[in-house]
Parts: sequence; structure tokens; C-alpha cells
Amino acid sequence: MRTLANLFLVLFFADGSLSLLDELASLLSPSAPLSMFRDHVASVVLVVALFVYLALGIDRRLPKKLFLPLILFVFWCPLSVWLVPALAGSNAYGLLMAALQVALGGCLVDRLRREGEPPGLTLPATRFEGPFFTPRNTLVFAAVNVVVLPIALVTLALYQANSYAAKATAGFVRVEPRGLYMTERVYRRDGRTIRLASMIHVGEKQYYQEVARLPVSGRAIVLAEGVTDRKGILKNKFDYGQVAKYLGLTSQEKMLFSGRVVDEKTLDAPQPQEGGKGEGEAGAIDILRADVDLGAFSPDTIFFLDAVGRHLKENPSVAKAAVSLNEWAEKHITPKMYEAIMDDILYRRNKALLGYLDKALKRYDTVVIPWGALHMKGVEAGVLERGFVLQEEHKRLSVDFRRMLGS
Repeated sequence: MRTLANLFLVLFFADGSLSLLDELASLLSPSAPLSMFRDHVASVVLVVALFVYLALGIDRRLPKKLFLPLILFVFWCPLSVWLVPALAGSNAYGLLMAALQVALGGCLVDRLRREGEPPGLTLPATRFEGPFFTPRNTLVFAAVNVVVLPIALVTLALYQANSYAAKATAGFVRVEPRGLYMTERVYRRDGRTIRLASMIHVGEKQYYQEVARLPVSGRAIVLAEGVTDRKGILKNKFDYGQVAKYLGLTSQEKMLFSGRVVDEKTLDAPQPQEGGKGEGEAGAIDILRADVDLGAFSPDTIFFLDAVGRHLKENPSVAKAAVSLNEWAEKHITPKMYEAIMDDILYRRNKALLGYLDKALKRYDTVVIPWGALHMKGVEAGVLERGFVLQEEHKRLSVDFRRMLGS
């Protein structure tokens, strides 16, 4: 245990020193040369801190007053940025936390010196004399963790879910303790505005109402999401109403924009004269389904979507349907099939949407794209490639965990 404890102490101080150097370097240069190495060291410190924390309940000789503040600090640093997103872009906060970590290491050295220990960051062998294990220490530690552990596990699960969602959606989805937040980003170029509003298939009714009332200026169009099935290919159709009802939420299908439904021919028609009447008239909103038809999908994708509908119909609850569908997928969906399915459901539809976007930009001042959050990473890349610049960002609560738990 002494080796583990000393390893943690050395790594803690090294991580703080490296972070401080990196933060100071970022003040002098826009590039942060130590960031990648710093992140790797921080990850190692987190893992070692977890093992040290567990060791506190086994080895009574480990000084809890010494280690608990350091362990709490190690876990608080990433959690604080997650809980307060504004801190993520704050150089002052990063510099403060790095300086505080180094100061804590200095306080440790000073404390050991005042207790008569040799100077340094490591604990001497004399501190590890005596019995290794006592039932009282372990029982008290276990009793405390009856309360602490569930909270810690839930927090860790939400934190990891947020990390995955942020990476998969380029930050268009955030998982926070209160609930699931969807991001809207506004881009502008040459008098044109694009509003990317990340969506979720089931959410709070108020969330959908807010998205349906997004402010627009000039001639505006909503490029709506929604795969059609003109030939009736899908035998077992499904909607998200059953899922929404099970969770006590509302389906995205209930979101209604106020405007006139148009078809693709509208985008190909001659552009209206400035101030003229007709399609794209200033003050009006046109709505176009800018998606693909099911006939464009591969047989593997049709096979999968049909299975989803069948399992939702055959099972009495959404939870059982999810378990049943997962078991079915493990048996029937190969890696090659998965690639084909993702290509159809995600990339093929993104390409179609961006094609509609190019046409819409020729005749509309504002284009609103309320599509699923997983599409947003690719769609945003396409928007930026077209020379648009991010101007604003808003987030909306789409699923309220507290309301769901209370209902």
C-alpha cells in the first residue's frame, strides 16, 4: 500500500505542475504543446486515485486526512467543468485549479516536514508500522459508502454519458444532473442564416414547443426530418409514440411548425423577385421534408428497421422490446451490416439534407434544420465547409430527469 500511496502523491504533484506549465504556456501562445501529455497524466491520476480511495477502507495506516482532500480534488476538477460548462473555456479557471493543485502538493510537503518526516512527497516506512487491517476501519468505510457510492456511481454514469454524447454529436447534446439538453447553433454568411436545432425523438412537450417557435427573419424555410415510405416497403412500421408514452414524454411527431408545406419543386422554381409574393415570401415560413425515401435504403437497413417495428409490437413494454431487440441484433447484425445501416440512416440522409440546403440558400434568408442530434456533427461540418460562421448557441432542456423520477 505504501508504494501505491506514494505513487499517487508523486503523480498528483506532477499533474499539477504539468497543468500549471500548460496553462501558463497557453497565455503566451494559442497552441498548448503539453495538453495531450497532460491529459494522459490526468487520466492516470484519476485511476490511481480510485484505487487509493478503495485502499482507505482496507489499510487503516493510510492517513485519511491527508488523502481524502487530494482524492476529492482530483475528481472535482473534471466534474466542475461538466457541471458548469462556462468554466470549460475559462483560462483563468484552469490556471486557478492548476495553481491550487501545486499548492496542495506544497502543503503536503510542509505538513510532513512539520511532523518530523524527511523532506519530500513520499510517506516514510515508519507510517506503515502496525496492524494492516482492522474490522472497525473497514466497517466505518463501508457504512459511509452505502450513501456515497450510489451517488458517485450515478454521477459517474451521467458524466460518461455526457462525454460519449458530446463526442458523437460534436457537443449538440449535453447530459447534466438535471436532464438531457439539446443545443441550437446559429450560423451566418452573406446575409443568410442557418439554425441547426438538434432534436430527440421523445422529449418534453415544452421543448418541442420552443423549437417550433424558433425566431426567423426574412424568407424562411424549415428543412424537416422524416423518411418516407412511398412504396410501403416496411411491413412492421413503428413510431416513437409508444416510447414517449412509456417514459411520460412527448413524441417529436407532435412538434408542429406554423407554415406552408412545400415540395422539392419549390426549390427548383424561379426565384421570386425582391418583395414579390409567392414561395419564400418575407414573413412566411415554408416547410419542406428534406429527407430520403425508404426505397433508397439497402436490404440490410430495411431488415433492421422491420425488426425494430416487430419487437415494439410484440412486447408489452418498451423496456422488454429493447432487451429483445438487443438479443436479436447480437445474433443477426454483423459488423458489415452495421456499417451499411449506419451509412443509410446517418450519412446518406445527411448528404440528401445538404443537397436541399444548397438549393434553399439560393432563395431563402433563413434555413432552419431541426434534425436528430446524431446527424448534427456531419451537418455542421457541411455548414462550415460552405463558409458559414457560428454566431450564437442556445441549449434547451429536452428531458427532465427530476420530473421523470417524480412522476
